[in-house]
Parts: sequence; C-alpha cells; structure tokens
Amino acid sequence: MNTAQEAIAVHLRKSLLLSLDDLLAVMREFVCPDVSRSGLDRSQQRHGVGNLRTMQPKVEKPRAKKFKAYAPGYVHVDIKYL
Repeated sequence: MNTAQEAIAVHLRKSLLLSLDDLLAVMREFVCPDVSRSGLDRSQQRHGVGNLRTMQPKVEKPRAKKFKAYAPGYVHVDIKYL
C-alpha cells in the first residue's frame, strides 16, 4: 500500500469506525485488491488508529439507585396479588 491508500484507510477507520475485517473488505473491493490483513493492521497501528475501542465515544452508564435505609429491626415485605 502506498501513502495515499494508507490515508484513505485511516480516514475510513476514523469516520466509519469500521472493524479491521470490515475495513479489509472495503479496501480490497475498492482501493487495493492485494492488501493483506496484517499489513493493514500494521498501517493502522502506525497511524494511531489501531484500537477501535479508544476511538468510540464514551457512553456513561446510568447510576444505580441506592436502597432506602430503614430503621434496625424493620422488615420490608412486598406483596403482589395475582
């Protein structure tokens, strides 16, 4: 792969957040049919976009609700009627 093809691969990886196998399929189909998976992976590592998890946006998990504090000796019982 030449530098222009590497730049295309890096841009596709950043903009579409493709996995390595998906990126390999796109690169083989449209850009460079003789690119190898290991060569593409080394190229992505070299340009700093090798780890897809670090590129994905951080999603904050909702905080868990705390249980209500009851006085000692109090037993809480839920009753459901069917």
